Amino acid sequence: MARVPALQGKEMGYIKGAVLCSVLTIQCLSEDRSVREVLQKHFNVSKNLRSLHMLLMLALNRVTASHPFVTPADLMEANQLCSMDSKANIVHGLSVLEICLIIAMKHLNDIYEEEPFNFQMVYNEFQKFIQRKAHSVYNFEKPVVMKAFEHLQQLELIKPIERTSVNSQREYQLMKLLLDNTQIMNALQKYPNCPTDVRQWATSSLSWL
Repeated sequence: MARVPALQGKEMGYIKGAVLCSVLTIQCLSEDRSVREVLQKHFNVSKNLRSLHMLLMLALNRVTASHPFVTPADLMEANQLCSMDSKANIVHGLSVLEICLIIAMKHLNDIYEEEPFNFQMVYNEFQKFIQRKAHSVYNFEKPVVMKAFEHLQQLELIKPIERTSVNSQREYQLMKLLLDNTQIMNALQKYPNCPTDVRQWATSSLSWL
């Protein structure tokens, strides 16, 4: 076996300096509140070490000669990229009904310029689609549609604007979609056996409705 040559003084000094800088960088990052919040949220979503490794590698990819250390902003951007990928993967596992509700929300966002919506508004958009254009989607009963809507909330694809009160009606609670149009369209392209009329509804202009 070939013998590994001993490190010279300058080389050893460089390595020690690099290790010290890395330790100090990690210490600074660990003391940053935004970094702790990102890592806590990531841990809450996934306790898989591979997922953490991906997050850290995305942050390290931003290191260059002119940007030699990982910053809190790098970690936050990496977390956003991980979140986008995970949400797209979640969409691939949705039912056709849930996909339809996502598309209805997309159209509501386009119509009302990202204003919050409620279940009743989404249900009305879904009914328009069913009555005018749908050939492959069953007209589900309203309680079934509500269950699908609540499942989207459990998956954190939508979230309430305000905390739910005991006396509030679920149909009228204001919600926000946590997917943008690009994420929705990219996910639909990969969605297995997506009905043609559903795909056309997603890509249609507002006047199509």
